Parts: sequence; C-alpha cells; structure tokens
Amino acid sequence: MLKVSQNNAHKLALPALIIAILVWASSFVFMKVAVAEFGPMLTVFLRMILASAVLFFFIPAFRNEKYQKGDWVWFLGLALCEPCLYFVFEGLALTYTTASEAGMITALQPLMVAVAAYYFLKEKVSARLIAGCIIAVLGAVLLSVSGEASESAPNPLLGNILEFFAIAFAAAYSLIARKLMHRYSPLFLTSIQTFVGSVFFLPAVLMSGDTVPASITWDGAMAVLFLAWGVNIFAFTCYNFSLGKMTASQAGAWLNLLPLACLFFGWLLLDEKLSGLQYVGALIVLMGVIVSQSKPKQKSVFIEQEMLEQTNISDEKEDAFVPEAQPVAVK
Repeated sequence: MLKVSQNNAHKLALPALIIAILVWASSFVFMKVAVAEFGPMLTVFLRMILASAVLFFFIPAFRNEKYQKGDWVWFLGLALCEPCLYFVFEGLALTYTTASEAGMITALQPLMVAVAAYYFLKEKVSARLIAGCIIAVLGAVLLSVSGEASESAPNPLLGNILEFFAIAFAAAYSLIARKLMHRYSPLFLTSIQTFVGSVFFLPAVLMSGDTVPASITWDGAMAVLFLAWGVNIFAFTCYNFSLGKMTASQAGAWLNLLPLACLFFGWLLLDEKLSGLQYVGALIVLMGVIVSQSKPKQKSVFIEQEMLEQTNISDEKEDAFVPEAQPVAVK
C-alpha cells in the first residue's frame, strides 16, 4: 500500500508544479493591483497575516513532525529567502515595471537553480538545459532593455533589476526547500515561512509608512485574499510537494513556463501590451524553453540498428546464393 501511494505521489508531482506555476504567474497581476492600492509593504504584510490565520489551525497536526537538531537555521534561511526578501524586492519592482515584464524576468530563475543545484546539491545538469536557459535569459534581457516608461511602469529598467534580485532569492529558496522536503511535510514548511514572514513584515510595514486606505475597493480586497490563500498557502504547498518528488534542476526547468504565463495573464487581466522588440524577446524566451526541454536524438543507436539490418540482409543474400552455387561446384 505504501508503495502504491508513493507512486501516485510521484505522478502528482508534475501536475502540482504546473498548478503552482499558473497561480504564481497570475499573482504578478494581483500583486500589481494590490500594491497600487495598499503599497508594497502593507500588501505583503496583509497576505502574510491572512495566510497565517488559516495555517494557525493546522498547528496541532504539526506535532507529528520530527524535528532534527540544527534545522532551525535552514528554517530561518528558507523564510528569509521567500517570502521575506523575495516579496520585498518583488513589491518594490512592481511599483516601477509592468507585471508582464517582471514575470518575464523569471526566465532567469531556472538557470540560477540549475547552476546552484549542480554546485551545492551535486545534481547532474544537461548541456541542453543550460543552453536553453541562457537563450531564455537573453530574451528576458532584450525584453527589459526595450521597455518604455509609462504611467503603470515609470522606470522599467529599475523595476526589472529589483525583480532580478527577487528571483535570486527564489532560487535560493528552491535549494533549501529541496533539502528540507525529505524530512518535513510541504504544509509544515509553508507554515514556517508564513509565520516568520508575518513577524518580519510587521516592523517593515510600520517603517514604510504604508497605511490602509480609507476606502478599499473590491478588486484590491480580492487581490490580497488571492495572494494570501491562493499563493502563500496553495501554490507554495504544491511547489514544496513537487520539490520532494523531483530534483531542484528538473523543477527549475519547468519554471521556464512562468514568464510566458505571466505575459498571458498581464495581457488578459491588465490589458498590458508589449512593443514589437519586446515580443521578439518573448519569442526568444520561448525558444529557450523548447531547447531546455528537448532531448537529443540518439543517432548512434539508429546507426547501429541500421548497420545490423544491412548485415542481416547481406547474410541472407549470401545464404540464398550458396545453394545455387553448390550444383555448379559438384559438376
């Protein structure tokens, strides 16, 4: 029974990862809406405290978790990378750039995860994965430098640089979560990072000067609730679950879908549009995704099979020729 459940868990790893990616992609749009109404620090604090309010009821179940000595350091590092420092930089980034452009910068994350996993987790990384990620990075750079300032994106270059730092912390989070997923449940790790995030952002919001507006719109309220329950709880639990069933570099490669999904949701929900040169950058990102996920053709196997077939045909011809030659030899 245990073996069957483990097999089912591995089958669910990829669907869970894809769901997390789609929710994260839409979160850039909802974060953009929430930041415009509440400010970056207050938005992040609200999503942390609302998520903590739900996860608080799961605390009794966490007594079954077997804590290993010294893991508090990894817990702290996990929470500091994401949500703390990641959300700080992402919140600031979305005050200067569009949700679509910020989302495209996430094309850098798979490369960061792959390289870091190779050096720190000793995971094998294929040359095609690295090549595809580099192509995606070039597309993301072209997308950023060709962005133009607008009312919703006053300084795209600065915003995209801030998003780059956010993605760097997200990559570090992936490595730490991968290490801890073998010892703790996904929901437990999600709760740890959410509780720590609530404590972290309380003084941050007080120092930032962000205040709750006198009148809260329906869109702003729904955006914060989606970020708190849809992203902080559901998406992170799905992602942590998938990290326990696949390597960090494998999960990172699938994150190449994130920038394209962000572009789609930015167009669909915020009516954001890119310039012609930026669409070229998006196409380059897509090419990088295809290259990173493609597998090399095993030409050597086909050649060996072809040679064997030719050898068999030659042997058959020789066998067919010998009986005809024998009567001649007798005469």
